[in-house]
Amino acid sequence: MKPFKSKKSGTTTYVPLKYVVISILFTIIITAAIILTILWYWKNTSTDPSIQKNAEKLGEVYEVIATDYYKNKDKELLLEDAIKGMTKSLKDPYTEYMSTEETKSFNEDVSGDFVGIGAEMEQKNEKIYIASPIKESPAEKAGIQPKDELIAVDGKPVKGKQLTEIVKEVRGKEGTTVKLLINRNGDEKEFSIKRETIHVESVKHEKHGQTHVFKINKFQEGTSDELKAAIEKAQKQGAKHILIDLRNNPGGLLDEAVNMANIFVDKGETVVQLEKGKQTRQITTDHARLKGIEKLDVGILMNEGSASASEVFTGALKDHGIAKVYGEKSFGKGIVQTTREFSDGSLLKFTEMKWLTPKGHYIHEKGIKPDVEIKGAAYENMKVIPSDKTFKVGDKSEYIKSLKTGLDALGYDVGEMNENFDSTLEEAVRSFQSDQKVESDGVFNRKTNEKLTEQLVNKSTEEDVMLDLTLKKIGE
Repeated sequence: MKPFKSKKSGTTTYVPLKYVVISILFTIIITAAIILTILWYWKNTSTDPSIQKNAEKLGEVYEVIATDYYKNKDKELLLEDAIKGMTKSLKDPYTEYMSTEETKSFNEDVSGDFVGIGAEMEQKNEKIYIASPIKESPAEKAGIQPKDELIAVDGKPVKGKQLTEIVKEVRGKEGTTVKLLINRNGDEKEFSIKRETIHVESVKHEKHGQTHVFKINKFQEGTSDELKAAIEKAQKQGAKHILIDLRNNPGGLLDEAVNMANIFVDKGETVVQLEKGKQTRQITTDHARLKGIEKLDVGILMNEGSASASEVFTGALKDHGIAKVYGEKSFGKGIVQTTREFSDGSLLKFTEMKWLTPKGHYIHEKGIKPDVEIKGAAYENMKVIPSDKTFKVGDKSEYIKSLKTGLDALGYDVGEMNENFDSTLEEAVRSFQSDQKVESDGVFNRKTNEKLTEQLVNKSTEEDVMLDLTLKKIGE
């Protein structure tokens, strides 16, 4: 009989040998059941005999290592590593195997409630980027921006890790703090962010005169129903124009995108085409469109952060001639992921097919071009100034033009908009430094850079230049 120590009481508890044996047998049975389930699935769903043969070989290799390897191995971990090895070999950032715990986080994303910092992340070319921080989330308040590259979480590099593993590290218990090392245009900075319970509201409704704007953050469960209810409310309020704002919307559930399009597209019409090999399937609408929707002028606002399901919805309404698209070219993600959940709660998410718009346009890595191009404020698109850069009178640099753009947006007179640091800019920098209560020497340095970035972030949260310009275009 071997003693097991209880950490809670600090005492030694003796467990009968039969219970230890039963526990070990139970673990082996569960692990074997998972393997047999996978083998059965491959055997009964594939017409390719080589798949069955290879599956049997995989099972044999697993059995040998699990039983005969000279060191004791965690059998469930061994299985997970084998599956993750297969998915990693595909070199597809959108295909991944998730453990039971990781699946829980994935399902939280779909439902819209989770504990974290509120930042959508994506994996591209083996790097992790911030797709978009959720509005009013801890990440946004801390200053995290779209296109920020994530370098490390709590001091641990993310290189070589899967996206789900990184998401797990970023999330945690409510009230705890996580530190993110971010690379922004070559400049690294660490952010300390307190985790909170995040509720992602699918639809936010704002009224701007006779134009009603519906900001959609992601396509999660119930998004189409929320939008439909919001539009019905707008109809009762006498709306003449509606604008679907999909900026920085990373996508989500394809079904919700189809159902959302069904609000505008009548029954039996194609929303998206799914293509796998030589097979193409048309996904059509199931219901009649919303009553009276044809009387409304419909617009869609998008930018480079609009991806996946956002592009499915936009492509459908654009091809059917229902909506005019404003803003910037979208991200360009024209592939579809499918999930298969196993009996133990784990899940496999894999790229199964590509999608095309109703008229057959394949937008992958191309994006959707707007009908009316609208840029945001100049300072929102300016080149970020590295924190180690210092500028004074007589200097010339592309970053000096960014400095002028930023100070001009904040109301300071910078003179001619060029790359030269002249006396007019020196006076503007000195005035800005005085207002921010830092040393007023007219030299642009690290501290002044930090204050400039802080003020521009605050400004961007208080105003929305792209939306304002779009509303003017709609009103013309």
